[in-house]
Amino acid sequence: MSAADHQLTLDLYNVTRHELDDFQRAGNAETVAAIERLCRGEGPRVVYLWGASGSGKSHLLQAAVQAVGVAGERAMYLPLRALAASGPAVLEGLEAVALLAIDDLDSVAAEPAWAEQLFHLYNALAAADGRLLWSSRSGPATTAFGLPDLASRAAASLVYQLHEPDEGAKAAILVRLAARRGFDLPPPVVEFILRRERRDLVSLVALLDVLDRASLSHGRVLTVPFVRELLAARG
Repeated sequence: MSAADHQLTLDLYNVTRHELDDFQRAGNAETVAAIERLCRGEGPRVVYLWGASGSGKSHLLQAAVQAVGVAGERAMYLPLRALAASGPAVLEGLEAVALLAIDDLDSVAAEPAWAEQLFHLYNALAAADGRLLWSSRSGPATTAFGLPDLASRAAASLVYQLHEPDEGAKAAILVRLAARRGFDLPPPVVEFILRRERRDLVSLVALLDVLDRASLSHGRVLTVPFVRELLAARG
């Protein structure tokens, strides 16, 4: 990987809009508290999150990066599923950051080359007194690892299972995120979205971006008829 490509990776995955306070803590309060301690440099320096797709893993990892950045330290978010085609060399030299948030660990961990590079990165971070927050769809005991040493490092992490928010919690998240973007999401619109659209957090947050842009470009308040029209046009 060239120096230019490496810097591009640093730039692409160093900025986020998520915040820890946006996450609904019901059922996950202990997990969020552990991440907050990790961001402050307190307690265990490696935390492993696991849970089903849509449970909010990516949100929390990106929010942790945001929190560490606001505190004046360097942090980075790495979505391994999106970076898989770049090869494991994308992980080289990342031990210099204060916090590294590695998402979708299970997407590459079974491949020996990736597993070896992840193992070396883990050790380099530990030597540099860095912090690691990584996530997977499964816990360390059931994730396939291409290197036993990496499996043992994962198992030695502080491990938390993330539980997907219920419908009420998702509604609260949508309203809060919309307010942060500067627009209102009335209860009838929230109910309509949760009834009609995919209800995993990733899809819901992406939909908020669509609604935000549409509301600005059309100069209209979000109502159920307007949202219905937008979703129909989107196909």
